[in-house]
Amino acid sequence: MVELRGFKVNSLEVENRAVPGTELKLQNQVKYNVNYMDGEKKCIGLLELRVLDADHQPFNVKIDAVAEFSYGENDEKPEIHTASFDQLFPFIREIIHNVTGYTGMPGLLIPIIKLNKDTVKVGGPSGENSPLN
Repeated sequence: MVELRGFKVNSLEVENRAVPGTELKLQNQVKYNVNYMDGEKKCIGLLELRVLDADHQPFNVKIDAVAEFSYGENDEKPEIHTASFDQLFPFIREIIHNVTGYTGMPGLLIPIIKLNKDTVKVGGPSGENSPLN
């Protein structure tokens, strides 16, 4: 069973220079990687999320967060990957909601994002030699 042990936000950037009343067409860009410490049954999730306007209005939210998770003996990496994201994402979503409210716009609630474990690729690109994969 995957369990969130803690998280922190490494960086948070907000830009809202759009003219008041401008309709924004927001899109999300998400990058999520998991580095495993198999011997300890722990992993580190690295989340980069960016919200920006499709029409290049001067609006941008970027957040980089890191989280530690524990997992069980029988948990498989694609399931750990998706379950860890599912546990971290609501906190990041709430942070974005709160911080955008401070910019003079209504708090932004980005849509819930679900990862598909069948499309999760475990390990780095072929030829990559990283002790974190």
